[in-house]
Amino acid sequence: MDQTRLEQIIQKRLDLPEDEFKLIRETPKYQRLFANALKASRYLLVATVVESKGCHSQHRVGQTIMFDSSGNLLTAQSPERVCAFLMPNLVVLINAFFENLMNGRDPNEIMFNRTGCFDVGPACGGWGHVVVEMKAEPKD
Repeated sequence: MDQTRLEQIIQKRLDLPEDEFKLIRETPKYQRLFANALKASRYLLVATVVESKGCHSQHRVGQTIMFDSSGNLLTAQSPERVCAFLMPNLVVLINAFFENLMNGRDPNEIMFNRTGCFDVGPACGGWGHVVVEMKAEPKD
């Protein structure tokens, strides 16, 4: 797929008229995005539960929560229940991976690729706590 076709797909997905999308098309940072988006689309962002105790949503060690390279939750490839209190911190990691992908860098260069839910556990007045580690993995 060439860049022109990719731009057409993105414009249609965003549902923007030509005059508005022209502002995006002519912005240098988006030129980088268009140049790297196809390569980036070959990755999945995988958040693997590495610690879990007292999780009301039943997240378990080894469980994976899957996102596409644009940060969309892949519901068919993720647990039926994903805790809302885990998602805000995952968004921070997804953004870091997305930035690397859209700038043509190795997405796994993220130094701090672990995060957890907001629950602080029983010792601090909560119920439990979950920690996930995120990696970008090539699609099969």
